[in-house]
Amino acid sequence: MKTRKRIDRFVEDAVYRFAEWIAGSDWRGKERDCVNIFASRFLLPAISPDAAIKDYSQIRIECGVPQPTAFARRACAKDLVIWRNPLEVAWDASWNPVLAPWVVIEWKTRRKGHFDAMFDDHDLNWLTEFTLLNPESFGYAVTVDFRRTSRFVHCARVARGDVRIKRRLANPNVG
Repeated sequence: MKTRKRIDRFVEDAVYRFAEWIAGSDWRGKERDCVNIFASRFLLPAISPDAAIKDYSQIRIECGVPQPTAFARRACAKDLVIWRNPLEVAWDASWNPVLAPWVVIEWKTRRKGHFDAMFDDHDLNWLTEFTLLNPESFGYAVTVDFRRTSRFVHCARVARGDVRIKRRLANPNVG
């Protein structure tokens, strides 16, 4: 299988397992909690010599990346980043952000009285610009909806500036 399809499948399988877990549990957390649980319970256990991700150091939380030119600063931190190779970073010898990660995943949580959109417009705009400038990279926007008894995880994949909504999972036990 091609490398791009392998990493796509790796990330999407983890998102779907996370969504099924959220739908079937009463666990709740804010954005950073979701990112940490996703990384530790759904990404790290899938790492192996035969997987798209072979080393724990390819996965980073709140990692610095080069920012698209449409945004003010040259670099920014992103919720969850996956690098092509172990120990890669964005910085060159002069501390300029030059290397783009393989995957950027931006997260949001929906709670009553807080964030209400399916996806954050800023995140989708950022991922669109980033993937246009870095066509070998791609991104995901993930929103965990804790507003109802029936809980959803919404997921959009962004590649080469194209946004595609993947699917949402709901708790099958709630009528």
